[in-house]
Amino acid sequence: MDKKTKVVYREIQRPQQVWLWVLILLEAAYMWYWFIQQIIFGVPIGNNPAPDLVTIIFWILFGVALPVLMLGVLKLIIEVRIDGLYVRLFPLHIQYKQYLFKEISNYETLTYSPLKRFGGLGIRFNAKGETAYNLNGKKGIELRLKHNKVVIGTQKPDELKKAIDSVLKVQ
Repeated sequence: MDKKTKVVYREIQRPQQVWLWVLILLEAAYMWYWFIQQIIFGVPIGNNPAPDLVTIIFWILFGVALPVLMLGVLKLIIEVRIDGLYVRLFPLHIQYKQYLFKEISNYETLTYSPLKRFGGLGIRFNAKGETAYNLNGKKGIELRLKHNKVVIGTQKPDELKKAIDSVLKVQ
């Protein structure tokens, strides 16, 4: 690894909200029920049942793919490297989104409400032009850039700030 890609700090977050797990698993259970009743047993669901092809497509999308992606694959990766802060919401981001230290005018830890400030979790934008990357909790680090702010949700805000401080102290 060259010095620009050396990882000083790394945090990986996965969805941990019980309500999210319950919601996704209930939805998946219903899709499996619908699929088994209509496709396996030949008993259509409802007064105006969907065609078998639609049932199979919905089962694949919402009974298999969504639970696997949301509960098994989805993760927020935060890295502090020598040249900046790197964020990736896998599998939505193919590459890391980089915030170079030379572009950051200030940064600080904060406690905030993702729902009030950004309308929820994930990759979010608000009316003030701010961007958020968050999967869990209310703690994060706010980066002040030249033209906007970026909030990165973290489970370890003090450790993340210390990692940034240590890299900037060396430079």
